[in-house]
Amino acid sequence: MGQIFIQKSSLDCIARNVLRTLDCNYMNLNPQAVPIEQIIEDKLGLSIDYMRLTESCDELGRMIFDNGYTTRFCSEKNDYEIVKVRAGTILIESLLANDKKQYGRFRFTLAHELGHWLLHKKLYTGTRTAATTYITDKNNDDSEEWQANYIAKAILMPVGQVKRGFHQLRKYNDNAKRLADIFEVSKQAMEIRLTELGLIY
Repeated sequence: MGQIFIQKSSLDCIARNVLRTLDCNYMNLNPQAVPIEQIIEDKLGLSIDYMRLTESCDELGRMIFDNGYTTRFCSEKNDYEIVKVRAGTILIESLLANDKKQYGRFRFTLAHELGHWLLHKKLYTGTRTAATTYITDKNNDDSEEWQANYIAKAILMPVGQVKRGFHQLRKYNDNAKRLADIFEVSKQAMEIRLTELGLIY
């Protein structure tokens, strides 16, 4: 599959346009958790489905580009089975969705798979490649994975809101954790975002 190069500024612009589907002034609102499920289902008309994707649970999400079939792990049979899927469906590992301690990662996975739809739909639609996947231990040097990761951060942690929140909380210790709680992302994801924005080093 041919790789495409997208600049960070273009990814940030796409993320801003996604957030504007909620409110044209969304970027100027006070720091808050982005309602990623509302964006996916209500604003963009995509679907979210939950299932056991793999036995090892190393795959957190899968973006379906074409109507067709994909595999899932069936715990009752202790084996894989084929299931019918529809284009525009984000499949999420059900064990991730049910783990409250992993809520930040769950939200990031949704945004990551949405990123694949926004950025790579034309690459994959009609190719008989049903899906791109988000695997936890995958090396994210792959350009498509890097792009999906970057736009997920840009959607869940909008630059203006993160900067406002950072300056509002700068008097506190561990403001990365406080910001992570506000935006409902993991502390690690927030620290990466703050570093990217030059707010921490």
